[in-house]
Amino acid sequence: MSRNDTSEALIFRDKAACQVLNDWFDSLQERGRYDGSPRINGRAWRAQLRRVEFPHGIMVTDGYHHLAHRLNEFMQPKDVHSLSLALFAAVVVHASKNNQDGSFAQQLGAKINDRECVSRLRFDRLLAARTPDELCSRLIRVVKLRGELGINVVSLADGIFLWMQEWLARQENRELELNPFRRNNVRWASEYLLSTPHK
Repeated sequence: MSRNDTSEALIFRDKAACQVLNDWFDSLQERGRYDGSPRINGRAWRAQLRRVEFPHGIMVTDGYHHLAHRLNEFMQPKDVHSLSLALFAAVVVHASKNNQDGSFAQQLGAKINDRECVSRLRFDRLLAARTPDELCSRLIRVVKLRGELGINVVSLADGIFLWMQEWLARQENRELELNPFRRNNVRWASEYLLSTPHK
């Protein structure tokens, strides 16, 4: 992996943790799935996660707790930040399917019927989000725009967790990452622009 490769994950690099995200998302499409534990109703989880408010409503759902528990088996607790995970859960439940063809930001710039899936103006608004609430609502909009094409679930999670790390660092007056290729906005913008070379 090149140090400047913006498509490679920075947070979700453990294959087992990535599999947890993919399995959890798949479970949202099913009723009565057995996941090595009591029977779960993924469709009910999905409906509930879509209904409740971000972030506190998300954090009290069974679906959120199941995901947090599974991730904690493969990641350090400090790396499974509850607000990041709630943001991910609130957004990804609006995706129609898990599409691993390209990174999440690359998918936003992909053309659909000769037009970018997400316009440059809307993408710039996404990058300009200053709070987790703003990011959540703007991400839900762009995920819905992908429609039946779906999104890369792991890539979305990686971007959200990285964005939240940067947001927390600003809140606590900590120094931000100096390497621009490890900053989320640079990574998302690079991926988006690479998929729209005429811009």
